[in-house]
Amino acid sequence: MKALGYLLLMTLKNRILSLKKKPAMLILYLVITAFVVVMVVFSGTSEISGAAVRHGDIRILYSIIVGVGLLFLYSFVSTGISTGSTLFNMADVGLLFVSPLSSKKILVYGLIKQAATTLVSALFILYQVGNLKSSFGMGITNITHVFLVYAILVFFCQLLSIAIYIFTNGNRERKQLVKGVFIVFLLLILAGIYYQYTVHGDILVCLLSLMEFKPFQFLPVVGWAVMFMQASIEGSIVYLLVSLALFLGSSIAIIALFTSGEADYYEDVLHSTEVNYEKLEKVKEGKTFVSNRKIKVKDAVTGLQKGKGHTAIFYKHLLEVRRGNRFAYLDTYTLLASAGAGILCYFVQESFSVYIVLGILVYIQFFTTILGKLSMELTKPYIYMIPEKSIKKVLMASMTTLLKPCFDAVVIFTVVCIFSKTSPLLNLFLALAYASTGALFVGYTLLCQRVFGGQPNKLIQATLGLALLFLVMAPGIGTSVAAIAFLPSALIFLGTLPYTFCCLVISAGIFAGCGNLLDKAEYGGK
Repeated sequence: MKALGYLLLMTLKNRILSLKKKPAMLILYLVITAFVVVMVVFSGTSEISGAAVRHGDIRILYSIIVGVGLLFLYSFVSTGISTGSTLFNMADVGLLFVSPLSSKKILVYGLIKQAATTLVSALFILYQVGNLKSSFGMGITNITHVFLVYAILVFFCQLLSIAIYIFTNGNRERKQLVKGVFIVFLLLILAGIYYQYTVHGDILVCLLSLMEFKPFQFLPVVGWAVMFMQASIEGSIVYLLVSLALFLGSSIAIIALFTSGEADYYEDVLHSTEVNYEKLEKVKEGKTFVSNRKIKVKDAVTGLQKGKGHTAIFYKHLLEVRRGNRFAYLDTYTLLASAGAGILCYFVQESFSVYIVLGILVYIQFFTTILGKLSMELTKPYIYMIPEKSIKKVLMASMTTLLKPCFDAVVIFTVVCIFSKTSPLLNLFLALAYASTGALFVGYTLLCQRVFGGQPNKLIQATLGLALLFLVMAPGIGTSVAAIAFLPSALIFLGTLPYTFCCLVISAGIFAGCGNLLDKAEYGGK
């Protein structure tokens, strides 16, 4: 065990010493640390005097915890069924798996290492100190509990993913069993929602009431997390200990699964470690990771059929879209987004519900756009080899990503108009805002490629990328807020028009300024 402790300490020491060779990273870490300290100190000193301050319903925070927990559960259960998670990296495989050390001691090493990584990844919660305090009146102790809940959720879900992989590896019946158990788990949550709906008759009230419903709090993972959070806020030592005991007992059972049986866990986690290593290497090279699992491809139509020069890029992307989905742009996302928007507007019969829908859609759109066809095409050599002007090739590589939001906007906001019973003109301008945001995000992707073309450290790229995103979105948001403040109520549907106009102008400016990207860039594919 001394050797493993020494390895942990030396790994930490070497990571700290490596910052000497990376001054930019050191400065970034110092800035992030200083920002967190300022947020914590400022939140502790900025007390509002005078009349009592009204805070939001704490059950909203519980609902957010449940949403995050369900997202983690779905993600890690899916990963467990396919490739599994891991507590190790390839360096651990080379050093420890071949060593004469006990497999149980190596497992403890992996658990400690993963727990430390999870705690570090949860530090972003501290950025929300001000929001949590102003919205829910939470003190630093309760905010620490939010931090712990997030860390526990991530760590436990990773253990669960490994356990699922060990249990289901190579056994189709067991995989179906796990899927069935997860579906039953979701049905139990829906049953709880239905029960609360029969009692309260209002969907929002029933969702909030469900958070304090004790049978719900005994549901695995998400219920335990809510029980822990509520007990910590209300000072209930009994339920606090119960929730911790449930997490701890389940973790011990999972660890016992790792070490039980004749075969050790090495061969089970080795594949997961290799898959994670390949993903990291692809990210470092700016490539997209593609698993080796078999995917059904509809290839009834072969060849591009049409297109020449730069237009061939667009027809290639269009063929890929049609092969992936029979109805082209009418895909699963469009249907789910339309259904979700319709349900939200049906149950929240308020004028602001349509703006909530727009905000959620724009948030999701950001991630789908930056991972779109343009980003993938720039990592391949073919676009650089076409003897055409750079601006034409970039525009064609972006065309399917530009058209997708336009199609989605028409479908989704038609549904929103029907279920929200709002003005068709309002939904028309909201659809235009959504479509123009797609163009803005494509321009942002192009701008990031110009600024970060050398593929620097991903943390620096993400931090500076957020600053760039703020710069390109601020004019549109600012002008629309100002317009809404001055417009009469009869013309309030025009509030998003300045935002749409700014998005289109900024996008056109980025394409004009960065359209020669391919003429000045060096292909970095490997």
